[in-house]
Amino acid sequence: MVKLIVATGEDLIRCSEGQGGDWEACKLPSGRGMQCLAVDPQRPGVLYAGSRGEGVWRSAGDGADWRRLEFPEADVFALAVSPADGAVYAGTEPSKLFVSRDEGRSWRELTALQDIPSQPSWSFPPRPWTSHVRSIAASPHDARLLLVGIELGGVMRSEDGGESWSDHPPGAQKD
Repeated sequence: MVKLIVATGEDLIRCSEGQGGDWEACKLPSGRGMQCLAVDPQRPGVLYAGSRGEGVWRSAGDGADWRRLEFPEADVFALAVSPADGAVYAGTEPSKLFVSRDEGRSWRELTALQDIPSQPSWSFPPRPWTSHVRSIAASPHDARLLLVGIELGGVMRSEDGGESWSDHPPGAQKD
């Protein structure tokens, strides 16, 4: 059976192929304001969801069961699970990046993201007083290599697991 789980911005919806090739959709029991999803590549039945207003959620049952994790911020716009070492990354509004190395039981902010020289100019146009981490890419081969997209600020690169960052190249598009 082919299936797809979608974060709609409000709910999590599972779409699955039913009898005769027709698709069926059902709302999953989860929090509100669901913005993003990440699958643990080492354990495909483990999923993480980020929400606007309710932090990070985890399912160990292929999306059938969700529980809210203790997370220090309310608004999560990006998630990634590193294929190289299983670390879970969560990006928030305002733009902060957190890592968990114990499946979401504890989180540590990677504070060096705040030290990037362009950080004071990051701004999301509809709400110019803030920005958010919109995307996170962890290398499948090197646990130290991370890319983080800031809306609106650019793409930042870390070669040491987020302990330090290279700023977006001058003159490059910020979005």
